[in-house]
Amino acid sequence: MSSQKQPADAGSTSNQLSRSRNWRQHQLLRIAEWVPGREPTDSHIQLPSPQVREYRTSYWRCEKCGQERNDIEDFIESCTVESSTDAVTDGGYSIDDPRTRRAITEDIDVRFGVCGPQYLVDSASGNTYSVDIAARSCSCPDYEKREPENGCKHIRRVDMEIRAAKTPRPDGRFVRPGTVVRR
Repeated sequence: MSSQKQPADAGSTSNQLSRSRNWRQHQLLRIAEWVPGREPTDSHIQLPSPQVREYRTSYWRCEKCGQERNDIEDFIESCTVESSTDAVTDGGYSIDDPRTRRAITEDIDVRFGVCGPQYLVDSASGNTYSVDIAARSCSCPDYEKREPENGCKHIRRVDMEIRAAKTPRPDGRFVRPGTVVRR
């Protein structure tokens, strides 16, 4: 009589295998940064160290759902975002519109103006325009003369950069992936 023996933890082994594969559902980005203070240790004893002001740390972040973990194997939960967001289509813009194409392709820099919904946009022409994203207005000649339906390329660029989390919202916070941004 032969009997097949299974390891005592056969169920937990398959569970660990499925847990370790969950990270593949995420769109992971390795983040390395300098953090002020001393590096944490497992010891409760504070050893003297020469004027340590910051230390380097790294972790993993899912670009789709925003989950952050120290180790890639710690992504136990599945990614909560089914499809990736697109700043162009989520904003209601058409890639066929010439203003949208210029907003994407031209060398345009966006930065905060004053506190609130004001942004300064350095255009490819060398001019700087003021965009009020809340009022959906711009100081450029195109907007002042024509007032395009979805805004000029500068308004579109600011809106797309906020949606893509490249520029903070007017409240100073970045849009988390998967968040719906309303106009």
